[in-house]
Amino acid sequence: MPRIALLSNVTVGMLAGMLEKQGEVYVSDGYDTWQQDIFNKTSGLYEAKPDAAVILLHGEDYLESFRSAEAGGKLLDQWRLAVSTFACAMPETPIFAASLDIRSSRCRYGSEINLDKYFENRWIEAVQKLHQEGKRVYLLPVKELIEETGRQSFYSSKMWYMGSMPYSMKGMKALAELIGKYVSAARGGKKKCLAVDLDNTLWGGVIGEDGLEGLVLSGHKEGARYQDTQRILKKMQSQGVMLAILSKNNVEDVEGVFGHPDMVLREEDFAAKAINWKPKTENIRAMADTLNIGLDAFVFLDDNPAEREQMKAECPEVAVIDFPRDTSKLPETVEKAYEEYFLTLEVTGEDRQKTAMYRSEAKRKAERENTASVEDYLRNLEMRMDIHLMTEVEEERVVQLVNKTNQFNLTTVRYSGKEIRQISEEDESSIITVHMSDKYGEQGLVAVVILKEEGKTARIDTFLMSCRVMGRRAEDAIAASLGGWLAKKGIERVTASYIRTAKNRPVETLYERLGFELEGTEGVKEESGYRKDYCILVNELPKPPEVFCSIQEFEGNKEKEE
Repeated sequence: MPRIALLSNVTVGMLAGMLEKQGEVYVSDGYDTWQQDIFNKTSGLYEAKPDAAVILLHGEDYLESFRSAEAGGKLLDQWRLAVSTFACAMPETPIFAASLDIRSSRCRYGSEINLDKYFENRWIEAVQKLHQEGKRVYLLPVKELIEETGRQSFYSSKMWYMGSMPYSMKGMKALAELIGKYVSAARGGKKKCLAVDLDNTLWGGVIGEDGLEGLVLSGHKEGARYQDTQRILKKMQSQGVMLAILSKNNVEDVEGVFGHPDMVLREEDFAAKAINWKPKTENIRAMADTLNIGLDAFVFLDDNPAEREQMKAECPEVAVIDFPRDTSKLPETVEKAYEEYFLTLEVTGEDRQKTAMYRSEAKRKAERENTASVEDYLRNLEMRMDIHLMTEVEEERVVQLVNKTNQFNLTTVRYSGKEIRQISEEDESSIITVHMSDKYGEQGLVAVVILKEEGKTARIDTFLMSCRVMGRRAEDAIAASLGGWLAKKGIERVTASYIRTAKNRPVETLYERLGFELEGTEGVKEESGYRKDYCILVNELPKPPEVFCSIQEFEGNKEKEE
């Protein structure tokens, strides 16, 4: 379970108790001592070594300062310095700084200058600037939460005057849920694909019965709820969420809808489609196979309660959204589903291209089914590989892969961004990245190898690869390229290990297949943690497979090689 630091200027003991369901919680000793905790490098805060930190500040406790532009500005500068100091001291710990909610007394004369919004916005700008400077500081949208909940429901005057705790039980529950979502996002615990129904979900009406002209879909009145829902889905897709269609319909009926003038989503926005009369549970299993993801990576949105119940019963790994009875609440239902299942802290270039990549994967799969042999299929793909030392711009994607790849991962060692940077800077270590493409398009950065050298021996510390290129002999090409590169460096021997996890069985015998010799084992064979150690002479590593039409090796890396 994660360790969470909860820093605040008010009493948050009860809130911390709610958060303990999600992890260990550290709270500063004493009232409003969060800044002292940060500036004192021997404080309990640093001893706790939190995996995530939340800075929750109650603006109304500083109303005297916020009545003055000068005093309020100095206060925010102090806070910004504290958050910056903490971010520098623990660069790999995500820090969630809550947005401010300031409400000075209603006892104001008509022309009185109100600085509340000014300071709320200034604090948002300060937090965002810290992130732009490269610090892992993110805005926690508490102000939005208060507006959605309602101030009178979110706060409790009785709790404030009795115990310096401003939040009601309802408010604390909402805060705990919000914090939990962001901490989960920091740990990478998100789904990958939202599978959606069409009729009465993306539009009102049934296309097969009502026809194109009879659909409820427009920019105003009843149809706007569906158009707004599509806009949200479109934004999710642009942030790396894959969309898929699961619809009991005739394909020819559905195809015409994408030309509807009020449709926001287009066919190319969907990574996969299953439009037929088969059970949706059967279709989603086939879709998981096509996309090469698990059923537990899916979320399902459908207006039909019978379809939802069947999905829950037959595919319990799939998360099923409770469809609202009042469809005017459909847009907010989808927004909440994003926060619940897909919230992410960063969006990479790979994420933005995810739909295109998976659409290309479907084309590859179709070609494979129509090709006589695997070797012919792989040659026909016209695969190209670029293997080189990690560049600075690749670091974020490397950290992402290291911390979320499970199937093709020989040791499943996790590294923080700071640790990845340190490894890349060490003379005896190398982080190697692999990009792939073929006639259907780019697959991006798909594999990472971390090598650590000692004398004339190189140890493979990490060898992982994206599941979307498994089965294409990329691992053989990588091993061959490493062999040639290591030989030039004077390395004579390579050692490696396989450590079993619940998900990496597909690579259990990879090193044997690549020609490595088994040196020893440790642990119980059928249990997680079981380890196999290997070695091989560099000149015995496999030759590059002939299925690749181009392999670009270690160009532009001469400085570190020397």
